[in-house]
Amino acid sequence: MRMSEDWLCRVRKAKRMALIAHVSPDGDSVGATLALRLAFLSLGKAVDVVCDGVIPRNLSFLEGVDAFLTPEQVEGSYDTAMAVDVGDRLLLGKSAPVFDGAQVRLVIDHHATNPAYGDVNFIVPGEAACCVLAYEAIVALGVPLTAAMGTCLMTGLSTDCGHFQYPNTTPAALYCAAKLLEAGVDISYITRKMYRTQPMERVRLTRVAYDHMHFELENQVGVIELSREDFLQNGCTYSQADGLVNCALEVEGVRMAVLASEREEGIKLSLRAVEPDTVNDIAQRFGGGGHAQAAGCTIQAPLAQAVAMVLEAMKEKL
Repeated sequence: MRMSEDWLCRVRKAKRMALIAHVSPDGDSVGATLALRLAFLSLGKAVDVVCDGVIPRNLSFLEGVDAFLTPEQVEGSYDTAMAVDVGDRLLLGKSAPVFDGAQVRLVIDHHATNPAYGDVNFIVPGEAACCVLAYEAIVALGVPLTAAMGTCLMTGLSTDCGHFQYPNTTPAALYCAAKLLEAGVDISYITRKMYRTQPMERVRLTRVAYDHMHFELENQVGVIELSREDFLQNGCTYSQADGLVNCALEVEGVRMAVLASEREEGIKLSLRAVEPDTVNDIAQRFGGGGHAQAAGCTIQAPLAQAVAMVLEAMKEKL
């Protein structure tokens, strides 16, 4: 058991809980949050799930996804709040007051850069996905694992380790996946929903991404730049750009890739690298974080300037 008994004790004692996903939510944060929600509801707790951001459309098949509240919709306070897959307190976004206002603040996360900002933390740096830790927590609490919980967990696990293709795939991740299959998870259904079905607007945005792709630093870095107009003209949400950075990373000879998308809050940069190169240290330089080969940050600057800043940091490393 990798979590502390104190962490489990705080969960057991909780009566009204807020489970908080990170801003710009992804499959791992959403999947772990929803699986824990189902587990805690089965223990008789009152549970709200909160997120400062739009839940990606391709996750709409997960049970409980419609239960997510925006921070503005939260009413009252909680005796316990849990940040789920939130590598830094800043990534709570507008949900921070919900977290801070709870009597007990817990963290469950797998990011190596997490500073352990909770009262009690369950952090395993470098684990494939937060969903692996959520699975371990559910088992440790003695909650029977249902197919609905398992589907949420398998979805998050799959998205964070590239459907078990990325180098961060650990033995614990594969063991977890096996147990989820035993619980009745239909991996073919998840694969179809997550990777074999795309809305037309995502297809249009992918075409724009390829059109805007260029290569720098002797073709060792692939760059994709998307303006606000690109999203508007193609009827896309920002979340539909998730994963497009891999279009540049998969080109032969590319060691690092960056997807820069212009948003209201600034330029969001998704960074990727091929081992042994790393990008989490680059993201940290600009106030972000993440994993060694997959990280991100947001820079307050014009699009071209933000890209130039990251390219300079990559140049220093390469």
